[in-house]
Amino acid sequence: MNLLWLAAVPHPLKSGGGHPVPWVTSLAHKLVEKGDANITILSYNPYVAQDEEVVHKGIKYVFIKVPEDKRDVLRAFSGRIKRVQNYLKDVGNEYDLMHIHGAEQQYHVIGANVKIPKVLSAQGFTREYYKHLPKRPEYRHLAWLVAGYYEKRFMPTVKHFICRTHWDKSVVRTMQPKAVIHHNWELLRPEFYTAIQPATDREPNAVLFVGGDNYIKGISEALQTVDMLRKKIPIRLIVTGSGSKQSLLKLVDKLSLHNIKPDDIEHRGMLSAAQLWDTYHEAFCLLHPSYIDNSPNSVCEAQLAGLPVVASDVGGVSSLVKSYETGLLTSLNVADIAEAVEQLWQNTSLRNTLARQAREISLERFDQQQIVDITESIYQEVLANP
Repeated sequence: MNLLWLAAVPHPLKSGGGHPVPWVTSLAHKLVEKGDANITILSYNPYVAQDEEVVHKGIKYVFIKVPEDKRDVLRAFSGRIKRVQNYLKDVGNEYDLMHIHGAEQQYHVIGANVKIPKVLSAQGFTREYYKHLPKRPEYRHLAWLVAGYYEKRFMPTVKHFICRTHWDKSVVRTMQPKAVIHHNWELLRPEFYTAIQPATDREPNAVLFVGGDNYIKGISEALQTVDMLRKKIPIRLIVTGSGSKQSLLKLVDKLSLHNIKPDDIEHRGMLSAAQLWDTYHEAFCLLHPSYIDNSPNSVCEAQLAGLPVVASDVGGVSSLVKSYETGLLTSLNVADIAEAVEQLWQNTSLRNTLARQAREISLERFDQQQIVDITESIYQEVLANP
């Protein structure tokens, strides 16, 4: 099968350049390894010097040079859309099927005029995320407003969708009532299929937050939770991702937090999968108090590796976490979050039970061969009913 994937992927031979999207590239490699598919991944990129094609590990990558986001947003991203559409005019019909990874970055708009069978993997939805932006205007307000328009306007041009949670299925049906919805999970990074080993010489005392200084991921709630709990238990906060310790301490001052001291916070920056897996051993829980999420990989990876999760009950998170079975769900009220975190701190038996049960379910949910097989089955269904 000759497959064309439209996805925001980084250059495989250059460092930097965006999110590594391991769920996309891992699946591509697994499909190509089976020998039943040829895959071309088409991606726009403002940072390449010119249009570029490269073959890496059996996958062909095509990067189309487009204007920078902050310039192109003033033209409603028409520059990027037209540049990639012009490329597809000549080659789009050479493929058997188009797999669009996400609607946030207009790839479903770009592929709309190519008359081959299509399927779109739902990721996040900008229209929904826009509602949770900080009130202070910034670039994202304009960019996400434009992206949200394209989501709604062009979603009906796609018939088949791959979804993971009750929430993404509901959002898709709202924008495309005639959608044919298929269920499949995404591949996770291989490091997290190995269970973490509880320390025998010390009790883990850290709350782990992997959302950096991202407001929507709940950094304010994470800091307030640890501040509240520091009144009575000796916990600390490890933050990974964007930002810096300085930015966290500024937020501590802004929130007027007095119990959490500089030595109680670590900011470790962007970690590799192996580094994050190692960090799990220092924590007694992953805290994910996000304002909105579909199927956050941070939660999935922690469950798979056996780190207990406390997460806000928003978006599709309850499709991953069943409270008191595979984690603890809370509201975004800091007192509720703190109560759940304290429960895990005080109750080692509960911690171990949640970790074990979440890992058992996750090993089935994220079984690599099963995900590959279901993907191939979905492709056949799309071809049979385009």
